[in-house]
Amino acid sequence: MNIAEFLGYDRHGTIQEIPTTLNRSKLGTLGVSLAALGFNAPAWVAASSMSILYGIVGTAAPLTLLIAYVFPMLVLALALVYLTRLAPSAGGIFTFASRFLHSDAGTILGWAYVVMAATVTPMTAVIGAEYIQALIPALKGGVLAQVIGTVMVLTFMVVSLRGIEITARAAATFLVFEVGVVVGLGLLGILHPDIAHPSFSSLYSVSAAGGWGAVGRGVLFGLWMLANFDSAINFIEEAKVPVRTIQRSLILVLSAAFVIYSIAAIGWQFAIPVDQLAKIVESGDGGPIAAVAHKYLPNWLNWIAVFVVITSASAGLQISMTSGARAAYRMSQDGHLPAVLGRVNGKKVPWVITVLISAYAVLLVWLKPLADLQWYYDVITITLVISYMTALMAFIAVTFRKRPLGQALLVNILPALSLLVLAYIGYTAGAVPASPGDLYNAWYMGGLVVLTGALWVWYGKRSRSAPPPATGAHPMPAESTGSEAP
Repeated sequence: MNIAEFLGYDRHGTIQEIPTTLNRSKLGTLGVSLAALGFNAPAWVAASSMSILYGIVGTAAPLTLLIAYVFPMLVLALALVYLTRLAPSAGGIFTFASRFLHSDAGTILGWAYVVMAATVTPMTAVIGAEYIQALIPALKGGVLAQVIGTVMVLTFMVVSLRGIEITARAAATFLVFEVGVVVGLGLLGILHPDIAHPSFSSLYSVSAAGGWGAVGRGVLFGLWMLANFDSAINFIEEAKVPVRTIQRSLILVLSAAFVIYSIAAIGWQFAIPVDQLAKIVESGDGGPIAAVAHKYLPNWLNWIAVFVVITSASAGLQISMTSGARAAYRMSQDGHLPAVLGRVNGKKVPWVITVLISAYAVLLVWLKPLADLQWYYDVITITLVISYMTALMAFIAVTFRKRPLGQALLVNILPALSLLVLAYIGYTAGAVPASPGDLYNAWYMGGLVVLTGALWVWYGKRSRSAPPPATGAHPMPAESTGSEAP
């Protein structure tokens, strides 16, 4: 048995349709992949994170990205490929946990994913507003920033309500700009270096990074840069040949993010000394993107570094809203959230939850402006860790049920180690925050999310014990409509 057979890769597209009230068979592999990559927000991540990564490991930034890609992110991606075949559903984390761990755990942990996605929406609006103000100085001002953020949220809410095809098309358009600039500047550095650059061997040298301790810290940071590829799962009920499309997209999106950041990590230090790049602090001007752009682009294109972060924030806003809405929609359809959240409009978009996520985002834009950006990081980090750990635990649980003990033990060595890595990230998010004043904040936020999830468990038990409504929903079947993975 090869790895594709073990993972249940739907090579021949045997699963053609999944029960849903969403708009079936609208997105292919390319559409899903571009949308999910938009959630990653490459330009914003590169602008805000690459200098920090250089500061941790110096010239060996590409090495840490490679390690983070192979372990634990590729391990997680392959686990998700397996789970997607067994339980194809837009609920993603919710469905995996409720099917393979426990129904109540599914509610709590699925809710954590919804909160994560919904919180990315206002964060990207706040970031987008900051960069719009940098691009148009006449719009400076705290209140104006909140107004701009509000307009962004409402604009993309309208786009989302117009249907999944226009939503994915808008995100893909934004993505083209940001990836073109981030990768293009990296390639310019590689092909036309402006300084006496480091050797390629030093880019992948542990000693150049400062030892394994520095590499470890860099890998933990690299995980953040490669995250959110899993949002592809939320599009499964609207995808053509759904299981195969999502299985392909999971690997493609993660690999694309790795290639994008690797090219940038190599090429940018061929343009500017790495010690200078490490000192750049992102402050609404594009950070290292702007510094490299000044090297290669004419002055009249100086605005491009700011513009691509705006497009990056826009794509992230659009897809985070969409992903959160799809996950909550499936929870509603399966009776774990109020039925009203599963209602769809004429375009077969879950409009009620989309509007509620937008309202939540607008509220946070006003309550948590740019000065509170760390609050967003704390909430998103802890809920993302919870979500990823859930997926790995579901994978471990189901493989022990379906495989001989010896094989299950062997298969789960890397997933178990990945769990430990993610647990450590969750620990450091609260115990070692960027600012001492934020000590334990991530844990408090995580605890609050779990508490609200427990309230939804209580709600779900009550609703499932009540007589079914006359109109009825269309819950997902207990098992996949297609053949399971071996």
